[in-house]
Amino acid sequence: MKKNQLPTKSIVALSLSAMFMSEAALAAGFYLNEHSANGLGRAFAGQAVVAENATVLYSNPAAITQFDKATSSLFISYVDPGIDSEGTVTLTNQGQTLTLDANQEGVAGSAIIPAAFYARPINDQWSVGLGMYSNYGLASDYDDSFNGLHFGDRAEIKSININPTVAYKLSDTLSLGLGLNAVYSEAELSTSVPAVISGAVGGVVPPLARIAKVEGDDWSFGWNLGVHWSPTDATQVGLSYRAEVDLNLSGEMRSDVVAPYNQPGSVDIELPAVAELSVNHAFTEQLSVQASINWFGWSSFDVLEANLENGIDVLLKEEKFHNTKKYSVGTTYVFDTEWTLRAGVAYDEGAVSDEHRSISIPDTDRRWFSVGATYTLDESITIDAGFVKVLGKEAAVNEQTAFGPLTSTLQATQNASATILSAQLNYTF
Repeated sequence: MKKNQLPTKSIVALSLSAMFMSEAALAAGFYLNEHSANGLGRAFAGQAVVAENATVLYSNPAAITQFDKATSSLFISYVDPGIDSEGTVTLTNQGQTLTLDANQEGVAGSAIIPAAFYARPINDQWSVGLGMYSNYGLASDYDDSFNGLHFGDRAEIKSININPTVAYKLSDTLSLGLGLNAVYSEAELSTSVPAVISGAVGGVVPPLARIAKVEGDDWSFGWNLGVHWSPTDATQVGLSYRAEVDLNLSGEMRSDVVAPYNQPGSVDIELPAVAELSVNHAFTEQLSVQASINWFGWSSFDVLEANLENGIDVLLKEEKFHNTKKYSVGTTYVFDTEWTLRAGVAYDEGAVSDEHRSISIPDTDRRWFSVGATYTLDESITIDAGFVKVLGKEAAVNEQTAFGPLTSTLQATQNASATILSAQLNYTF
């Protein structure tokens, strides 16, 4: 069988575009909602209104007025995503085709996510708090043997949010809160030449050659606010809003293939605005029910563009993400003076449309099933634990890029799930 001679410049252009789509995938597909073990136990239903411990600061700064003593929470979560992709890559050059398998198990690795929170009243009306956590992160990484490395190889983004807050109690039933967000993010993104394509071009491009690699970081700033209202003794309502944060990830671009790519550059990413409406209602002293609707403004993530130091702006992809919602319902049951039990379910919409889904964006509609518990050690110390199983819908991926006589077509099916285990120590001073 005659091998196709694939143009080197076409491979580079195709792979460079895919690399930046991987970065977008992490920002869009991996919103980190893991910040509270007690919240995880009820699928985060009611999280912007139930002030069980200091982690409520994340969802609603106004809720910290519900504490009459200083309180702190140390949180850790283990996330084990199960993301598999099965499909083919077909290369067509001047009427000749070559079809290769494009299968990968374990696209995203497991991760440990920590967080810490502190809140205290200043007087009967004012309260302050501080949270340190991550909103976005995780990574995707394909094996060296994956035949679609030019569509997606490795992408990793890490972030930490330092969130000081202040809250004011207008009355016994109504409180307002405001927070500032200092977000540090860093990213490493790369694409490589699959060994089979290296052979197809007669070894002109070495196998696994670094087509392009970008490393960058940035400090960005934003704000969040919230309202906590208790219309009755049995019912509380919380409303919060977190403004979008604009990241300008500046760093270096490197390439083993194209010398002009070896220069400083940057990529702009807009982390979406987020809003939450939560309700908590106590039927008895032991049994209460929580519900939340979360809104994510992903439509701000529309176009992805690379800005190089030489003044060239490269349009990489029109992402066309759409706004999404998450619906959750949970229940809390105070079993006795020591144990509190929780359970919850949620439906979480994906931000990626079928038309624009990429192999590097393991994002689709998800269902959450969770349980959790709190153990009260004494009047000052409680321990929380939560478990959730996230099941994603099967998603089809169809990508095609043409450069001159070269056409590369990816057809794949992605299956995504996740198991999350969380633990938390709360201390009241």
